[in-house]
Amino acid sequence: MTDDPRSFADDFNVVFKEQADFFRQKVSLPSKSWRELTGNAHDRAFVVAGVEKEAVLTELRAAIDKAIARGTTLEEFRKDFDRTVAKHGWIGGAGENNTAWRTRVIYETNIRTSRMAGRLKQLRDPDVLALRPYWMYRHADLRQPLKPREEHADWDGLVLLHDDPWWKTHFPPNGWLCSCGIRPLSRREATREQEKRGKASMIDDAPPLNLHGVVDPKTGETVMVPSGIDFGWDHMPGDSWERGLVPPELQRPLPAAGEAAPDVSLPPLSDYGRASAVRDLPAGSAIGTYVDAVLGMFGAGRGENGASVYRDEAGGAVVISEAMFQASDGLGKAIKRTVGGDYLRAAEALKDPDEIWVDWETDERTSRPVLRRRYIRYDGDRSSVAVFTWGQNGWEAENLFAASGDGADPERQAAWLRHGAMLYRRKLAGAAS
Repeated sequence: MTDDPRSFADDFNVVFKEQADFFRQKVSLPSKSWRELTGNAHDRAFVVAGVEKEAVLTELRAAIDKAIARGTTLEEFRKDFDRTVAKHGWIGGAGENNTAWRTRVIYETNIRTSRMAGRLKQLRDPDVLALRPYWMYRHADLRQPLKPREEHADWDGLVLLHDDPWWKTHFPPNGWLCSCGIRPLSRREATREQEKRGKASMIDDAPPLNLHGVVDPKTGETVMVPSGIDFGWDHMPGDSWERGLVPPELQRPLPAAGEAAPDVSLPPLSDYGRASAVRDLPAGSAIGTYVDAVLGMFGAGRGENGASVYRDEAGGAVVISEAMFQASDGLGKAIKRTVGGDYLRAAEALKDPDEIWVDWETDERTSRPVLRRRYIRYDGDRSSVAVFTWGQNGWEAENLFAASGDGADPERQAAWLRHGAMLYRRKLAGAAS
């Protein structure tokens, strides 16, 4: 990663719609490590390793979006980054001496992958494929690296059909700061290119993958990776987006509107049957008293330095701060029209859940997909279900109670919440280890 970045940044001044469309459809996700998402999951999620504050993610995302839309340079991005650090504090890494390397990786990774994802969409246009169905690998398409990767240089000039399986793992970029690209060719162009290289065949045989084992630093497991490709880069950027798919890492079915279709293998929520540890505050307590009580459950407080990052039972990060109560769609608004104690129980669902679920849902205000986590807890004493929902646009609290006389069942009301991917389930009392 010692290449001079200046020549690279200049090539980003060409802006095209498909690149911007790809980047803007992503969902921002807090993360501890770049390995929390793998493969084409990055087609749908914007992450910055070590950044868990959604406000920071929002600012960095806006800076990248500006770079894509306006063609702004790495140096301009670094100024935006410095402003964010000055406002929120240092963002991950080993220290401030890491700034140059970190900003370059964030900038080039997002610009390069979004560029190639947009390029893929252009290349797969039916009219383009009809004219140019062959793809040629181009080493150093954007710049000549100081230390070329041997395999990437060997692939230079390789001509394959657009649907050759080799592209699934080798469509560039193929590693950190990789500057390789793709050139589409017609039949005549492919023949001419091969003749220039002394090749008799119009298309080449796909090179062998030469898989080798790499230890995943997050899980400790050995993952097989093709030779010449950096760990975590053996996928086709933009493939799932271009085909209208959500990658397997994030894809979860949504139930039909109003349909309650829980997994039949799930135990009834009442089987958890634990009493709430929350104690109601005195009648007539001020809203601020409830705010302090909720913050206190997580060791947080009011003020600029009162925030804390809470790690849930599944390892997810939730930032607990006074700002949660000031959001237009957060607890502060809802608490005014609902019993405050109910929200203490919703906070208890976050801290001590029976189940945690994650799923893609449609934001009612923007009609865009958002990823939401739901924390569910059944209160055996009250026959109620407390639900805490966390997403990029804020959080919501719900309490579903058994209503006397009308046959309402909180479990049935909560059934539609138990969909997507289950991240955590509390072990039932008496269950085998």
